[in-house]
Amino acid sequence: MAMKGGEAELDSEVLIDDLVVDLDELKGELYADLGMRAFDVQVVVRTWTGETIGDGEASDQFLTLQPPPEVRSFDGYRWVLLAQGYNASGEIRITDVSLAYTYEQLTGCPAGESLGQNQQLFYRLVEAHGQGQEERLLRLKAPPAVDRAENMCWEIRCVNANAPDDAGVLEDP
Repeated sequence: MAMKGGEAELDSEVLIDDLVVDLDELKGELYADLGMRAFDVQVVVRTWTGETIGDGEASDQFLTLQPPPEVRSFDGYRWVLLAQGYNASGEIRITDVSLAYTYEQLTGCPAGESLGQNQQLFYRLVEAHGQGQEERLLRLKAPPAVDRAENMCWEIRCVNANAPDDAGVLEDP
């Protein structure tokens, strides 16, 4: 099930807030025309019917971030050899996430609260332009941070979700 777009309450009396909608429109058109973003980024909230993760049936809610954010750097992102094979390790930063999104939309729960014991939050990177990059399923490394002074966006730090390669998500939006 797909979730709707940004729900932030922007104040038109504040210049940064007043510019968000226009900037998002321009970025969306520019990024699409130039093919500048390698990945589509989705926030995935997985809810299990049982009381804990893995108990019962799961359903996923998706929020595709628009305009597409920048998967800015793969800080130390590399393959690590384990006894059972390879695993991706390191940090991925997702930047230029619109201020139109709320903390709750980016974390699955209001500030100061936690997901239910039967819920999981993932960030899903999906290849956007046919280069054949693998889909990546990530989890938050730290809470999303707002940068209103320099870049006027959210910054999100993620690491590999350590889910099996074939785990994917339950349905495509």
